[in-house]
Amino acid sequence: MHSWALSITVTCCAMSCAGCAHGYRIQEGVRYAAPGTRPLHLTLFLPEVDDAAARRPCVVLIHGGAWVSGTRHQLRWYGRRLAEEGYVAAAISYRKLPRHRFPACVHDAKSAVRWLRLHADDYRIDPDRIAALGNSAGGHLAAMLAATAEMPEFEGTENPGPPSDISAAVSLYGALDLAEYKQPKTWIRVGGVAKGLVRRFVTTDAKAQRDPYAAASPITYFDANTRPILLIQGEKDNLVSVDVARRAHDMLVEAGVKTNLIIVPDRGHAFDFFYPKIRRELFPEILHFLHETLGAPPRAARCRGTGTSDPALRGGGVPVPDPQAPPHD
Repeated sequence: MHSWALSITVTCCAMSCAGCAHGYRIQEGVRYAAPGTRPLHLTLFLPEVDDAAARRPCVVLIHGGAWVSGTRHQLRWYGRRLAEEGYVAAAISYRKLPRHRFPACVHDAKSAVRWLRLHADDYRIDPDRIAALGNSAGGHLAAMLAATAEMPEFEGTENPGPPSDISAAVSLYGALDLAEYKQPKTWIRVGGVAKGLVRRFVTTDAKAQRDPYAAASPITYFDANTRPILLIQGEKDNLVSVDVARRAHDMLVEAGVKTNLIIVPDRGHAFDFFYPKIRRELFPEILHFLHETLGAPPRAARCRGTGTSDPALRGGGVPVPDPQAPPHD
């Protein structure tokens, strides 16, 4: 652990000495909530723009990992690229299994949105232009944010005051209909594992008005009030069925919600990590969707000096792990 952190620090110095901060800065380990005294952190990717007073749209980045694993650092590539384009990006941690079941993670994602609005002046964020992007379990949560605006049962209690609604969501192979995992079909290669994880994730309160699988599924809440959603799905995904993505897209279209479905041919789950070239090719589509739903951000500055003089803003374009963060934060 210590040797990995040291190598990151050296890399940061090397990049700074090269004289190019890639037009953005990173603020690491920002505490945004403490539900049940458990601190949760986020990483901010802050663009340097030509107009320093301009308000920037913001994208909340929500990592995957079957609601049981993963860290916010998984989406640093998206954070860097978005910041280079003038967006503020906030990669968040959230509570996970086995201790924390649904809807704790939804509460955390919504509290992160509220925190960003509470601190909009500090980071020059436009509070009316906030979107979410997530992959896998994070894609599920991004879709939940888009579909559950102003639903008290999903709000939680952290960072009260501002609303938690978003303007748009990008769901990369997100699990949109958890009922599919009650009796996994042959398309789920690791059916037993997926079935067990989802069963532990959903709420099993006997007093619940909805079936627990439906209650935890974004697709349950799709209606005319759902925010625009871009769905990106691998055709050969053995964990999240492409048929579910098609059905979700049809439901959004029928409800009159702005949406698009991109199916990546011959690729499975987490294709953007296994095939970085596909990720680079898809990113302009993501940007186009964000521009349409949030509006274009201020023009980002490029290679402005050697980084930042503020000791709280570290990295010069390279994410630095938070030494105080919990192991799975």
